[in-house]
Amino acid sequence: MSRWDFWRAASMVLAGAGVGVAGYLTYTHYNIGALVCSVGDCHAVQTSQYATIGPVPIAILGLGMYVAVIALGVLRWRRADWLSTATMGAFALALAGTVYFAYLTYLEVAVIHAICQWCVTSAILTLGILVVEGVGTFRIVGTEGSRAY
Repeated sequence: MSRWDFWRAASMVLAGAGVGVAGYLTYTHYNIGALVCSVGDCHAVQTSQYATIGPVPIAILGLGMYVAVIALGVLRWRRADWLSTATMGAFALALAGTVYFAYLTYLEVAVIHAICQWCVTSAILTLGILVVEGVGTFRIVGTEGSRAY
């Protein structure tokens, strides 16, 4: 596996794990009794006013982000001509997700006074995607920049 393939595969694996976590959090939003939490107070976080935007659970937003990153990863593998665009899109999604997770983590610590292990896991996965997509973006921009000269 070349270094190009590694960062793309790492992004897909992290996003796949994110689908699992966000899918679980979405399920437990509608079935709070199924929530298992061994560290922190997931129930306090999941039932807080910050767990939704209007009627939409925050977990669904995360699920959508992870699915979109996977879709962009598949697009990169299937269509080489979309490599730059799909990578920039995945990087932008991961950047927005990381910023939003930073805000949500602030709310957990400073406002709710409870930490959700699943939320922290999802934040770490999103940060991981940001890092590997950042590496990919840097490699693509560096490669395209060197071809221009």
